[in-house]
Amino acid sequence: MKKSLTVIISACMASTLLTGAALGAASPKSSVDFNDLGQLDAGTRAKFDAMIAARIFDGVSEGVFGLHDKMNRAQFAKAAAMIFNLKVDTLSSTSSFRDVSAADPANGYALPYIEALKKANLTDGFGEGTYNPAGEVTKEQLAAFLIRGLNKEAEVKQDAASNDSTVSSWAKGYVALAVQMNLMGNQTDGKFGGMTPAIRELLVTSSYEAKRLYVPVTPAVAEIPVEDMKAFNLTENTQAQVKSVTQEKSAEGWRVGVVVTLNNTSGFTNRIPDYELRIQTAEGTVYTLQASASNSRSIPPQGNVTLSYMTDIGVNKDIQLTNLLLVDVNQKVYPKVETQLADAAISSIVWRGQDAKIDDPSRLGDWGARFSLPGIHSDLKYSAVKLSKQFTGQTPSYIVEIQAENEGSYAETIPDFTLSGKSEGQSFIGKRVEETPIRLDAGARKSIHFAITTDMNTTLQAFYVLSPESFLKQGQTVPIPYFTGRIGFRLPANEGTVTGPAAGIYVYGTPIAFTPRNDFINPNLTISLEELHVTDNEETGNKTGVAKFKLFNKSDKPIPVPAFGAELAGKDGNAYAGKRQTVSATDIAPGTGVVVSYGFTLPTTEQSERFQLNVQEVLSNSAYKSTIASYPVSVQNENDHNNISLFPFKLNLKNWTLSQLTAMGTTGFAYTYKLSLDMDMQRESEVVLDNAFSKLKFELVDSSGRSLGSNSFPFTGANRLVSGSQMLTFSNLTQDQVQSHISVKVYETITTPTGEVDRLIAELK
Repeated sequence: MKKSLTVIISACMASTLLTGAALGAASPKSSVDFNDLGQLDAGTRAKFDAMIAARIFDGVSEGVFGLHDKMNRAQFAKAAAMIFNLKVDTLSSTSSFRDVSAADPANGYALPYIEALKKANLTDGFGEGTYNPAGEVTKEQLAAFLIRGLNKEAEVKQDAASNDSTVSSWAKGYVALAVQMNLMGNQTDGKFGGMTPAIRELLVTSSYEAKRLYVPVTPAVAEIPVEDMKAFNLTENTQAQVKSVTQEKSAEGWRVGVVVTLNNTSGFTNRIPDYELRIQTAEGTVYTLQASASNSRSIPPQGNVTLSYMTDIGVNKDIQLTNLLLVDVNQKVYPKVETQLADAAISSIVWRGQDAKIDDPSRLGDWGARFSLPGIHSDLKYSAVKLSKQFTGQTPSYIVEIQAENEGSYAETIPDFTLSGKSEGQSFIGKRVEETPIRLDAGARKSIHFAITTDMNTTLQAFYVLSPESFLKQGQTVPIPYFTGRIGFRLPANEGTVTGPAAGIYVYGTPIAFTPRNDFINPNLTISLEELHVTDNEETGNKTGVAKFKLFNKSDKPIPVPAFGAELAGKDGNAYAGKRQTVSATDIAPGTGVVVSYGFTLPTTEQSERFQLNVQEVLSNSAYKSTIASYPVSVQNENDHNNISLFPFKLNLKNWTLSQLTAMGTTGFAYTYKLSLDMDMQRESEVVLDNAFSKLKFELVDSSGRSLGSNSFPFTGANRLVSGSQMLTFSNLTQDQVQSHISVKVYETITTPTGEVDRLIAELK
């Protein structure tokens, strides 16, 4: 560029076609897209169409399916994993087999699928420590794979009689059952040809039949047993049962709390019987507990009440509580007469507060085990279904999602309980995120969430299920709170990450499948990810990510715009929370869509080309979130200036001319730049934009990389960008002299509540 009062930069670039990844979702393929499938009969064609549409199979090259190509073991691993709905860790990069590597250009893609087959016990490999991914799959091996995947191995007759010499002896039972189930058939000569290589045509047709017959096996769910304490008759119509016992250290020695449930079996209101509650130690020492000032005085008909008792024991040594005694004391006679009403053994349920540790393995279940709340008679069952680790400050919080199910015939309200996180020598009491009561109709399920905040670098061993209790001393107004427990469950194997079925690699533009029974996303709202770009941001020394979601209302009524969260997790496990675009629209009109964008700030050291995208529900207006959808997503290729994907727009910056104008002012020369821009702009018609939508920012940069000035232009409202020629003006520049070799950087700018996020999309030189 020459120095002059008028500087012209011009360029004309030919249009190119974006790849499918950059444009979003490609059109679904079918058999008509492959030249070698044209001769298939109607029945076979339908099978191919179904398997191609399900993205289980694709061609070996553009327009060629490879109908008669031999199938290798890597290809089969992917197909089998998808057919049998196996859990696939698509971010996995290490293998159990020494001959399987993610770096293998031919078969590396199959590593996660091969690992899924191994974990599902569908294969032990080809030999000791090897899988042989490039090796051919024979017909009899295919038969064995399919029978195992259908969980039919128990029906295989190992001594199946067969005169077919083309089948190995070990495979005769598998082949016989596969033929019987119409998964595969014999050749025209009546032989199976078990040792011949299987071709892709056979893989598709047999896989189709296997997928049609596949019935997922639901494993039996373990249940954590809860010990029911013995009930004692206090009167003809009143029964007593110990709910909980706690023994915690105090400044004077020990504080002992006891909660007792009294049941009224009559049809009338009963007065609470007179009795003393006493605790006995292993040494035979007996202590009398005081009743809480808040205890009820009566029991409703056919109802129950819980009564709280407490005492302080001034003994500075460990004591073992063994028995709880209910004693009737007759003070009207002399000497007084004591009658023992109940003697309950309680050593197995004493809870040691912060020092409590569940040593009985039967009371510490695995992640996902069902449980009931100890001491509460209810038809509600609970199980842990999801775990995430989040930071709302400097310390981490574990968010545990518990699913509650009402197995009874009547509606119930979920009782007040919480979870604690147990580490070596420490307990961290959690809190329930949902503050309002949750009522479950008969047969209904709902999720509740608990947040457990721990110290930095704490390693949790388990979660304990706790019930909150309290005791009010006579003459006091503030009760003494405490917690009791009996059962717990371990963390999942992948601590601190989202658990649940793994989704396949996300296809841009397709509807996101959310967690069933979530109340956050309206079922008539279709949400899809349209774009995900990650670019270097040299000015700030980091990377910028931008994700664009399309929200489409397929109902006949307006739907509020849900304020979901978005998070990207890299291959090293580092998670980056997205900043949600400021959205003006509150509702989505029927038959229309809106765009919501999220900006991410990533370090320059983050080299992932594939991220785990977590879509999150904001829990009860709190700082905590729960993941309701999770997909591996490949970052889209960056655009050139001829094809810029900025959903719902596609831009082509065809020609541009930058002019520098100089004018004499009262204080000297003033410089203004004008960018003459010719731009083609296409837009998806069903998406409605508001004034909060992204803008294009044009920044003038000198030869040293310094910014001379910038200006942003919207796609809506006044001064909006249009398709065709337009003049963009830049004034208030930082330099007061003529510059040469000026380039124009073009950014997409997203406005968020915490500031703007810029994504570099083109540089005009």
